[in-house]
Amino acid sequence: MAVIQDRQLGDILVEQGVISPLELDEALQRQRLTGEMLGRVLFKMNLCDEQDIIDALGVQAGMERVDITKLKVPDEVLRKVPADVAKFYNVVPIRETDGKLVVAMADPLNLGIRDTIQQIVGMEVKGAISNPQDVATFIKNNYTFESDNIHETLNELIERVGDAELTMEELGQQEIVGDVDNLVQLAQEPEVIKIVNLVLLDAVTKRASDIHFEVYEEDFRIRIRIDGVLHEISSPPKALSLALISRVKVMCNMDIGERRLPQDARIELKIGDSEVDIRVATLPTLYGENVVMRILDRTAVKVELDKLGFTPQALKSISNVISKPNGIFLVTGPTGSGKTTTLYACLNDLNQVGVKIITTEDPVELQIDRIIQVQVREEVGLTFAASLRSILRQDPDIVMVGEIRDLETAQIAVEASLTGHLVLSTIHTNSAPETITRLLDMDLDPFLITSSLEAVLAQRLVRTVCRHCRKPYRPDEKEMDLLGLPDAWRKDPNLKFFRPEGCPACDYIGYMGRVGLFELLVVDDHICELIQERAMAHEIRKYARKKLGMKTLREEGIIKCVQGITTADEVLAHTDKFEDDD
Repeated sequence: MAVIQDRQLGDILVEQGVISPLELDEALQRQRLTGEMLGRVLFKMNLCDEQDIIDALGVQAGMERVDITKLKVPDEVLRKVPADVAKFYNVVPIRETDGKLVVAMADPLNLGIRDTIQQIVGMEVKGAISNPQDVATFIKNNYTFESDNIHETLNELIERVGDAELTMEELGQQEIVGDVDNLVQLAQEPEVIKIVNLVLLDAVTKRASDIHFEVYEEDFRIRIRIDGVLHEISSPPKALSLALISRVKVMCNMDIGERRLPQDARIELKIGDSEVDIRVATLPTLYGENVVMRILDRTAVKVELDKLGFTPQALKSISNVISKPNGIFLVTGPTGSGKTTTLYACLNDLNQVGVKIITTEDPVELQIDRIIQVQVREEVGLTFAASLRSILRQDPDIVMVGEIRDLETAQIAVEASLTGHLVLSTIHTNSAPETITRLLDMDLDPFLITSSLEAVLAQRLVRTVCRHCRKPYRPDEKEMDLLGLPDAWRKDPNLKFFRPEGCPACDYIGYMGRVGLFELLVVDDHICELIQERAMAHEIRKYARKKLGMKTLREEGIIKCVQGITTADEVLAHTDKFEDDD
């Protein structure tokens, strides 16, 4: 570790011309009042960015500053760090001096990265400061490598490891399960580190939402979920399962020796150019621990309403609803249908200086600046209802409740809306009209529903057919009947749908990305009358379609089929046809 020098951070920033002496004095005065770190104070005052602070801290720690764009690195030095490692950690070896490898790093002060690279390359690593974008560009221009086919690289490495009689395979036997030191040693094997890194890199590159490590009686497989569907990427020898799972547990600071109880953890990683939050959950099974890693790519998350796929009319209606000073807006759908993303987009739209927003979530999936977020902890009594009660004593303007699960939470949400708060929440039902009957089934008074509920949005996510390889075709009568296609569309001689073929652009899956199907029910006076009469869902749906112009999820899906956005198979798999759809 570099020794911290006597020079002060503020003085270094002045010498580098980042801030003026007068600005430094002002920041030091504010620091004395707040007690915060000087770097954080300067950042909040918009006097410098995070990279300026990292550079100055590197200088303070005695690290050199290199302009990697002006360096010509010999091939033998480049080969010291494997290409996949360089891409994963955004690092470039620039020279070897006195048995030490000098590495230009996007984050040279991250000692954990330096220690891991030392494990992989087998020699001492010294960090140097360089611009992150320059490092990424250098990697792209100078490594012709496995990153273009990470999947093949991963399987080649696993095959080499499986063929070699490595000590880690011996360590992976059941006898050493209780020996924590051996498990730690196992997790730090260079080959194990590289395999886990490649799995993460492959998952992020392919926009996967989850990584599954699954142990069976005779097998071990790794799968990733892309656009809601699981795909197997590797089947390593079962002898490697303990090593790879131990590595994941070390990365997220889990108890590596605990294999009898489930564990949960959260880590933040910078993988190449992507900043990701990863939620990790272990589950003891009959044949060993299974691990699921939920990936949230901060750079890929769309949290703007106008980018979620709403029609202009629906977008206008939703904007009108959430601009009201009070009321309840509910989003419904099954798990994984994008409900939380829609609510985050609403909050992002509402997040203004003069508004106080508090959320209660289980779990907090995305951290949003200038919004107070509360994590539900039912094991200590912090339920949605208990959290919501406390939130209302914090003088909020807008409240988001992760989910309305019971009558108590529903009643508190209604009370909040009636006392001048806008409440956003989710609920599990199959359609927008069924949400109203669900609230009635909870024994919520019809008068309270009509007094507070402004709108319900039902949604689904369907895969988007790859535009590079999709093929047009005319659906046959059977497919038209299954979808419930309107007669006017059936008679159109130019009617065509699209089917996936598979190509390199979509990794031969045939689909690339997902799009939302939305069913928006805005509550008007007649809907209120139907609620008072405890009308059935099909009655509410019939009125909403004929008088309010509501499109059902199936109708939205059909439109997107004709537009060439998705396929009939996707729409049939994710939407229902109701009798009153005819």
